[in-house]
Amino acid sequence: MDFDTAVKLNIYDTIAKTTKAPNSVEVAKALGASVEEVEAAFARLHKKRLLVPEPGNPSQIRMAPPFSGIATPFLVKVRDKSYYANCAWDALGISAALHDDAIVEASDGHTGEAMILEVKNGKPVPQECAIHFAVPAARWWDDIVYT
Repeated sequence: MDFDTAVKLNIYDTIAKTTKAPNSVEVAKALGASVEEVEAAFARLHKKRLLVPEPGNPSQIRMAPPFSGIATPFLVKVRDKSYYANCAWDALGISAALHDDAIVEASDGHTGEAMILEVKNGKPVPQECAIHFAVPAARWWDDIVYT
């Protein structure tokens, strides 16, 4: 396996087990690599749109889609663990990534009203709601942190 794949798999394994994104020091220690090698891998993964480092801090992970490295308004509960998603779409993706049912606690971006979404048996439970994407999908990576 190539180094970038090993870094990516370590990140996702760590998030799945701990609910927290590891930093470059933690990944380097886990893989027996240097911090510089890991941060270079973070940069290459970012260019491939597989990872988003924290703006201004290449040692921290902001996004490892569908997981968020920071607290967001999209809390995803899977069994006894809670994860943060980057958006409503990613919140559904966490359930898919973990191959498990989930409860998503979110809020209406316009009114602030609480919203609960459920995923059971690999599918969202039907309910009346609307999800708004402020930026067309083709432009999300123009500024993925804002999007």
